[in-house]
Amino acid sequence: MNRTKSTQRIQLQRTTPEPETDRPVSSQNITTLPDSPEIDRAHRLSRYVWQMAFRVVCFVAAVLIWSAWHSWIAVLPIVAAAIVPWVAVVLANAGNRTGGDVVRPGGAVELYDAVDPHLREEQEEARAQAYRAEQERLRDQAQRAQEDWQRNGDRSRVWGRR
Repeated sequence: MNRTKSTQRIQLQRTTPEPETDRPVSSQNITTLPDSPEIDRAHRLSRYVWQMAFRVVCFVAAVLIWSAWHSWIAVLPIVAAAIVPWVAVVLANAGNRTGGDVVRPGGAVELYDAVDPHLREEQEEARAQAYRAEQERLRDQAQRAQEDWQRNGDRSRVWGRR
């Protein structure tokens, strides 16, 4: 009979659901992560090469327009060819900005519970008090050093001989 009670207790423990915590469970989503640096660099290089190819087409179009019609319209592709490198460099240096929401990595250290403002205030006050105590200690140490120097210091090199 004693054995059946322990068996029932074990089965009851196995079927009891885990207690839920108050914290929301956040999981990482691989689709929100940005591209790897290698993929991002390759994409930017490809975009830059296409923009420079467009610049070459603009120069060829300007030469063809000027040789066929001797018109001022040839200036338009030359202006576009002059602007394209600046735009290409700015876009190439911009990198991948399509990353999704910031996802907190698993196991991240939380300094305080953001839900409880009183705990946060207490931690901030303790930190401020520790800072004030350290500043006071340093101030006292400097004061003592100055007093020691005034009592025992060698002033012959500071003021010179008279």
